[in-house]
Amino acid sequence: MKSYLAGIFIFTCIATTVFSADDSAGRAQRLATEVWKASGGENWARVKEVAFTFVVDKEEKTVFSAQHLWNVPADTDEVKWKDKEGKEHHVTVDLATAPTEGEEKDAYARWVNDSYWLLAPLKILDRGVQLEAGETKAIGGVDCETLRISFEKVGLTPSDQYLLYIDGQTKLLRAWDYIPATGKGMQTTWEKYESFGGLKLATEHNFEGRTIKLVDIKVATGE
Repeated sequence: MKSYLAGIFIFTCIATTVFSADDSAGRAQRLATEVWKASGGENWARVKEVAFTFVVDKEEKTVFSAQHLWNVPADTDEVKWKDKEGKEHHVTVDLATAPTEGEEKDAYARWVNDSYWLLAPLKILDRGVQLEAGETKAIGGVDCETLRISFEKVGLTPSDQYLLYIDGQTKLLRAWDYIPATGKGMQTTWEKYESFGGLKLATEHNFEGRTIKLVDIKVATGE
């Protein structure tokens, strides 16, 4: 009898663990889908071109900017920026090839970084993105659901992770914690949302005395 009861207990523990894991994974997937939809993910298939300028301000002074003209169907991005030495660059990069040298490599890295600040909530369901739902936390007095994202061999820094704070009402991203594999992380706001071509995008991020602005945004769509 003791052996029989012990067997039931072990089976129950295993089943509870499996069901809990499945429920957690399902909750993470549902939350990620809600974020994607709230940001206009269902309209992304209609997007043909995205133009924007990525701007970094420090102490109310612009310290860097890069212009992008992204042809989505062609998978190319025309990038203009000035490097630390003051040299101007104007490069059209083939995003499908992920260049590994020269100006094309730099332009590709700019697209990866800058477009992620613009469109991260729309990339949350991409292949290779791993999701883990967390507990509710308050950001700016607002209760937010949390979602940790990590990456499986995708992107330029696949070891980095982010903890997303998601407004429980709007399902829009309010902030995230950047968690690098090494070095210091930081928390950054996602704010000043506006609508562009069916997409709902944050146009400003603040962190540690700096501001990232996404300006001159234009989203062209087609049937």
